[in-house]
Amino acid sequence: MKVQITSIRELPMQHLLPVRSLDELEFFVKESEILTGNAGRAFVVAGADRPAYQVQADIAGFHIARLDSAVQHKMLATAPELAGHAIGNALACGLLYTEPLLQ
Repeated sequence: MKVQITSIRELPMQHLLPVRSLDELEFFVKESEILTGNAGRAFVVAGADRPAYQVQADIAGFHIARLDSAVQHKMLATAPELAGHAIGNALACGLLYTEPLLQ
């Protein structure tokens, strides 16, 4: 798991896929779960420190965990609540990215 975290934060931005909508966020998460068999997908927020998050989708909403923090903090956010989270803010500003899946 740490390998993926390091790689997404260190990849040049031109190698990452932009996430432009809530539907795309959900699609990318489900695509990863189906194709890899692992729960969730890693996302990174463009910026100086490039924080990374693991996002899982379920019926209740999105489970979000900061991957690069010393303190493990997980939260559940519904689609409307996502707007108040760093992921939602990044999504609204066009700053949310994910790593393409290997094919």
